Amino acid sequence: MQAFLYHFHGLDDLDFSSLSPDELPRLQKAAQARDYGILPTVYLRRENLPRLVEVLREYDRLAQAGAVPNIAGFAIEGPLLGPQGGIPRAGRWYPSAEEWAAIASLGPLGLRYIVMAPDALDLTETVDGSLTFADLLVSFYEQGLRIAVGHYHRDAPERSAGRLRNVLEFLHGRYKSSPYLVLTDHLYNDTPRSFTHAWRTPEARTRRDAELRHVLDPDWHETDLRSLLGPVSAEMLRAAQDSLLFPCINFDGYHVDLEIARRTVEYLGTDKLIALTDHTEVATMAQEPLERNADNPLWLRDDGAVAAGSSGFEKQRENILSLGFDEAAVRRMFLTNPVAAVDYRIQPATA
Repeated sequence: MQAFLYHFHGLDDLDFSSLSPDELPRLQKAAQARDYGILPTVYLRRENLPRLVEVLREYDRLAQAGAVPNIAGFAIEGPLLGPQGGIPRAGRWYPSAEEWAAIASLGPLGLRYIVMAPDALDLTETVDGSLTFADLLVSFYEQGLRIAVGHYHRDAPERSAGRLRNVLEFLHGRYKSSPYLVLTDHLYNDTPRSFTHAWRTPEARTRRDAELRHVLDPDWHETDLRSLLGPVSAEMLRAAQDSLLFPCINFDGYHVDLEIARRTVEYLGTDKLIALTDHTEVATMAQEPLERNADNPLWLRDDGAVAAGSSGFEKQRENILSLGFDEAAVRRMFLTNPVAAVDYRIQPATA
C-alpha cells in the first residue's frame, strides 16, 4: 500500500457524501487500483442520515466477508461545527438526541471518528433534552467512535482553547490515555488564529514574505505560541506534544502554506502528524456544486469559501519531498501514522 488517505471526500466520480450501499464495491475497486487504503469522510445532510446507516450496515457486511480490504471504515465531518468555514451548508445542523443516538450506533459498524467543534458547548450544557455534551461524548466512545476536533468558533479564542482542554481532560480521564484517543481535523484551518496561514490570491501573495516572517522568525520552542499563533492552535500543538491528541496537516500548499507546514513538522516531528489531503475529485459535495478559479486549485462554494482541495496524495507527496523531507517521512505521515490512528481501539481507564 503506497498511502492511506485518512480524510478526504471523493474518489473517481464518487462523492462520499452521496454514496449509496451498492457503490461500495466500486469504491473498493477504485482504491485498490491506486494502491490506497482509504477512510472516506462524509458531510452528512440531515435527510441523508438513514442512507448513511444503510451504507455502514452494508460496509460492515462486506468487511466481515473480507470484500472491502482497502476501505478501513468511514468518518463524518460535522454536523456540529463552527459557523464559519466552507463546508456544504446542509452539512451543519443540530441533531436531536435520537439522531445523535443513530450516529453513535454506527461506531460498531465502522464509523471511526466524527469531526466536531469541541468548543460548541461546555461539557455540562445540554445538546438536546437532558443529553449533555459530556453524555454525547460518552455515547460515542462507549461504541468505539472517537471525535476529531476542528471547525472551531472564532468569536472567543480563549474560551475555545479552554473548552478543548476540558474535552481532552474529560476523555483522557475516563479512557486509557493514548495519542490516538482524540483526533483532529486539519491544523490551522477553520480555527481562530493570530497569524496568516495561507495566501491564496495574487493580491494576498504580495504580502506573503512579510507575513510569513512574522510566523517563522521566532523560535517556536522558545516563544509564546499562544501569542504568536493564537490560543487554539497553541493548545492543539501543546496537546500533541503531550500525546493527548493526534493532529493532521494538509500539504497542498493552499490550505496551509508549505513553509508553515514545514515548521509544524519540524516542531512536532513526523511521528506526531498525519498528512491529510482533504481533497475530492468530484465537483459536488453533499449534493452542493463546487467550482474552481485561476488563483489556486482549491474547490470553492458558490460564495468563494474554500470547501475542499483538489490535490491528492501524489501532489502532496511531491510537496513534502520539496520541503527537504525524505520518503521515510512521507511514509510515516501518509501511511504508518494514519493506519495506527484508525486501527486504535478505545479502552477504559485502569483503576
